[in-house]
Amino acid sequence: MAVNEIRDTIQGDIILTAEGVGYMTRCLNLKEGYRNEILSVDVTNDNAGINTAFGIPEQAYQLYVSPYPIINTEENINLNDGVIFTNAGPLAGDEQVLYKETCATYYSNESQQFPFQFKEQFPSAQLAATPTTKWYSPHVYITVLYWGAPDQLVNTKFSLFMRVNQIKSSGTTVSMGQYKEFLDSQCRLLTDTAVVYDPADVAGYVFPMWRHGGIRPELMISGTTALRYYNRVASNANQEMTTRAALQTAYTDATTMVGFDSAFGDAALNLPEWITLMDVGGITAGAIRQYPPPLKFADNGNTLMF
Repeated sequence: MAVNEIRDTIQGDIILTAEGVGYMTRCLNLKEGYRNEILSVDVTNDNAGINTAFGIPEQAYQLYVSPYPIINTEENINLNDGVIFTNAGPLAGDEQVLYKETCATYYSNESQQFPFQFKEQFPSAQLAATPTTKWYSPHVYITVLYWGAPDQLVNTKFSLFMRVNQIKSSGTTVSMGQYKEFLDSQCRLLTDTAVVYDPADVAGYVFPMWRHGGIRPELMISGTTALRYYNRVASNANQEMTTRAALQTAYTDATTMVGFDSAFGDAALNLPEWITLMDVGGITAGAIRQYPPPLKFADNGNTLMF
């Protein structure tokens, strides 16, 4: 186990494309066969921010530290006043992101005299000073994504400092970790993990009974009602048995979908859902063979097995 201090930079001039976007990256090689654990990480913009001179349109950059180069996705950076920077990098919670920093400048009025600038980083400054993420690839990339004016010249100067705890690991563990990181770096272009509800329906989907209060009501059946569905006993009938089809119908009706504040089962037929516990094999499994295979016996009376 050894602690390696990585101190490096990514710097140079970049001319944004006709669409006003730019991309630059740098690879830092590490030792092969190790599990790398970030003990602390810090990134400094040696230019002290992005250009906020009057007359320059909205600008933004994203800086990533990751095992593989970051690929532009279908995610966007959405700001106030309808400002959108399209095809941004992955979200900070993505598996491939070791460190992410987003900085943007935009103007609040048409005269462009009052620029606003914000900066976000992940992990936060407090968490970045503590052990966080692990990875196995023998390299780490610094990637910068830019948005600005068409053909704009941007001077880049970022400095990176990382304390990495490197632990020798087995070849199998390292290979599986590297393969996972390779797949994580290229599998997903758009993340949509939210489950959206109408606020009026939240109670029924999340905690069905808190809005209703108390225990869910239950349907009850009497002994004579139970016999009516299982053993149809009447004053003029001696142990008349019900049919398999009637039992299947009863079990199906007992599993009817109900509202969040209603008793399970079928209230119209007075069938609670717990009668399905009385189901026995062969009743709902399907038809019974009319002529089961006959038994064959040996001379000594033992059953023959075929």
